[in-house]
Amino acid sequence: MFGGENVIAVKADNTKWRPEEATGMPFQWDTRDFNPTYGGLTRNVRMYVLPRTYFTLPLYTNLKTMGTYVYATAHNVGGATATVTVEAQVRNEQSTARTVTVSANVIQADGTVRATIIGAPVTLAAGQTQVVTLAQRIGQLRFWEPGAPHLYTVEMVLSEGGVLLDAYPVTTGFRKTEFRGGAVDGGVYLNDRHLFLTGYAVRASNEWAAIGGAVPEWMTQFDGQLIRDSRANLIRWMHVAASPGNIRMTDRYGIVSIQPAGDKERDAVDRQWQQRVELMRDVLIYFRNNPSILFWEAGNNWITAAHMAEMTGLRKTWDPNGGRAMGCRAISDNAAYGGTAAVDAAEWVGTMLNRHYSVYARDRKPIIECEYTRDEAPRRVWDNASPPDFGYLTGPDVTYHLTSEDFAGKHAALTRYEFWGQRIQGPGDRRYSGAAALIWADSNQHGRQYGWECARLSGRVDAVRLPKESLHTYRVMQNPAADLHILGHWTYPANTRKTVYVMASAPVRRVQLLVNGVQAGNSTTPAQDFLHTFPDVAWQSGTLTAVGFDASGAEVFRTAKSTTGAATALRLTAYTAPGGLRADGSDIAFVDVEAVDAQGRRMPTHQARVDFTLTGPAKFLGGFNAHLPGSVHKPHVNTECGINRVFLRASRTAGPITLQATCAGLTSATVTVTSAAFPTTGGLTTQPPAQF
Repeated sequence: MFGGENVIAVKADNTKWRPEEATGMPFQWDTRDFNPTYGGLTRNVRMYVLPRTYFTLPLYTNLKTMGTYVYATAHNVGGATATVTVEAQVRNEQSTARTVTVSANVIQADGTVRATIIGAPVTLAAGQTQVVTLAQRIGQLRFWEPGAPHLYTVEMVLSEGGVLLDAYPVTTGFRKTEFRGGAVDGGVYLNDRHLFLTGYAVRASNEWAAIGGAVPEWMTQFDGQLIRDSRANLIRWMHVAASPGNIRMTDRYGIVSIQPAGDKERDAVDRQWQQRVELMRDVLIYFRNNPSILFWEAGNNWITAAHMAEMTGLRKTWDPNGGRAMGCRAISDNAAYGGTAAVDAAEWVGTMLNRHYSVYARDRKPIIECEYTRDEAPRRVWDNASPPDFGYLTGPDVTYHLTSEDFAGKHAALTRYEFWGQRIQGPGDRRYSGAAALIWADSNQHGRQYGWECARLSGRVDAVRLPKESLHTYRVMQNPAADLHILGHWTYPANTRKTVYVMASAPVRRVQLLVNGVQAGNSTTPAQDFLHTFPDVAWQSGTLTAVGFDASGAEVFRTAKSTTGAATALRLTAYTAPGGLRADGSDIAFVDVEAVDAQGRRMPTHQARVDFTLTGPAKFLGGFNAHLPGSVHKPHVNTECGINRVFLRASRTAGPITLQATCAGLTSATVTVTSAAFPTTGGLTTQPPAQF
C-alpha cells in the first residue's frame, strides 16, 4: 500500500432505502418523509493517514475504536477551576512493544496554552490497545454557556523518547450541569445558574432549498448566527443525529443541543432495536466531547421502561462524566407510554404539543416540550391588507389558512405562552424546563399544505434562510432584554385601515403606537404576555413607530417602519465565506435580489419574476418559491415581499463570476464575485473548510 501509488475511489450510493446487509433488516430511521436521499457526496471527506502507533478515532462500528474522551469534574464556577481529565485510546500496530508518553496541551481560543498535562510512560505490547488517562486541576478556565460559548483545543501528543509519533486535536468546552426534578427548584442548571431552554426542533438534515444537504460549513455557521440572533439557546435535532458540522455550529454559537441517534416515531423490537442501540453507542462515542450537547434522545416517541434503562445504561458506559442526560420524547408515568419505570429510568422527559406531561415526571426530572406550534404560513403573504394577494389565497388540501401576520403574531404568542407561562420556577403549575418550536427553517419534509405549497412552512426563516416575520417575533419573545417588533410593513394602498400588532418582550410593560409622531394607540394589556394589539389604525404615508416603556414608565425601546415608494430598480448583494469564494467545486455563494425604490429602500409588496444570466466559472443553482412546483435550479425566481435569494456553486476554475438580474419595468442589476484558486494535490487538500 505505502511506497507506491494508491487510488482511493468513492462510490456514492443514492439508493432511497437500503437494509442492513448482514440481516436484510431495514433501518427504522431510513425513511423518505424525514430523511430524503439528496444524492452524491454532500459533506467533506476526510482522509486520515496514521502511523503504526497512534491515537484511535471515535468510529466504533467501523474500526472498533473510541478515540479520546475529554471532560471536566469538580467544577468551581466562581473560582474558574476544574479538574480536566483526558482518556486517550492508543493502539500499537507494530510488531514490537513501544514505550510511549501521552501529553495534552489545553489551549484557549486565542492560542493561550492554559495547561499542559503529561502522563507517565506506558508500554504497549505489539498489537495492544489501551486507554491512557491523564488528569490535572486547571485554573482560569472559561466555562461554556449560551452567550459565552468558550471553546478549547486539547492537543493530544503521542511520543516515544521525545520523538513525536502522533498528534490529534480535540475541540471541546468545559461546563457544569445539573438536571433536577421538582416544582420549586427543578430544571436545568448550567454553571450553577438555572437556564430556561428556548428554541427550535430541527430536522437533522437541516437542508437549504436549491442546494439540499450539500451545505458548506460557513453557511451552517451563518445559520447558527441567525438562530443565536433570535435569542434561542436550544435546538432539538429530530429523528437522526445531527451532522458534525451542525454540532460544531451549536458549540460555536452557544446553542444547547438535544442529540438523538435514529428512529422514526415509535419503539422498535428485535434487530431494529439493536440497530438503534448500536447507533446510539456510536453517537455517544463520536459526539461526547461536544459541549453544546446536554441531552441524548433515545426516541422520538415513547419506549418501554426496559429500553429506556438500556439507553441510560449506554450513557453511563460511554459518557459517564460529560455532564449530559439521556431521555426520550413522550414517555410518561401512564402505563400506555412506558409507565413510572420508564420515567424513573430516564434522566430527562420530553413532551409533544403539551401531551404526556405529568406531575410524577415533573417532580423527578426536567421536562422539555420537544415540538410545539406546528402551524404553517408562507413568507410571501404579509396580511389581508397587502397587495398583490390581499390575504393567503389557498386551494384544496390546506390545513392552515394563515398569513405571515397571523402566524408570527397571534399564533406565535399563543403557542409560546403555553410553555413560557408554565416554565419551571415561573408563574404556572406545569413547570417546563424548556420548549422547542417546530421548526427553524421551512423544510423539504411533509407539511400540511399539500395542495398549495412545496415545503413545510413552519419555519422562523424560509427555505433559503430569509427571515420570516416569525423570526423577529420569536427574537422578541425569547429576549430577556427590552425589545419590540412591529409586525408587517407600512406601505399600503390609500384608505387602508387595519389592526397593527406589536410584539414586546417581558421587560416592556406599555407600548405606545405613533403614526407620523401622533399617538394612534396605547397598550398595557398584551395578549399572552407578548402581543399588543392596536385595532383600526388608519394608514398614512410616513412612519409608524412603536415605543416601549418599562414598569417605571421609562422609555426602554423604540422601533419604526416607513412607507416606501414604487419599485424602480433591482439590487443584488452577494455573500461568500469571509475569505471569499473558493474554486473547489463545492463552495457556494448566495445573492440576494431586492426590488428597491428611488431611495434604495426595499419595496415590501413587490412580487414579480426576476430572470438571471450567469457568466464565469460557476453553476447557477437558482432559488425557491414555495408555491411554485419545480422552482429550484431555474434561471428565474419570483421576489417575495420585495426580496429573494439565489445560489451559485463554484467550479474548480478560478476567476470572475458575474450575475445579471432583470425584471420587467425595473432597472437591471449586476454583481461580480471572484473565486480564488484552491490548491489540491491528487484531489486532496490540507486546508480546513471555510468558516463564517
